[in-house]
Amino acid sequence: MQFYVVTCVVPSETQDEGYTAFINYMEEGAKLDKFDGFELVARLHMPESGELCIICKAESTKHLFKHFMFWRSAFGCEFLYRPALTCAEMVEMQKQHNTDLEEKGF
Repeated sequence: MQFYVVTCVVPSETQDEGYTAFINYMEEGAKLDKFDGFELVARLHMPESGELCIICKAESTKHLFKHFMFWRSAFGCEFLYRPALTCAEMVEMQKQHNTDLEEKGF
């Protein structure tokens, strides 16, 4: 599965009702935090700015949408999805890049 760093802005006008719904979501077991093809790793809140940072793993964009769609449609949350690499993936990718450069004489 691909790692994603997801940032979100919760509009000020829906923040109170959104967080009330979030309390219910968490108390009911946060069922969409882990399902086949998706796993939430961390969710960090910055309530002073209405922002969140979510680290998750997903097999596809459809899996991301399944997790985040309710919050977008009910409270107008805007999400930015960015794929991310683990340290091991970054090292592997950079080694290959270095090899490719050496083969080309750079």
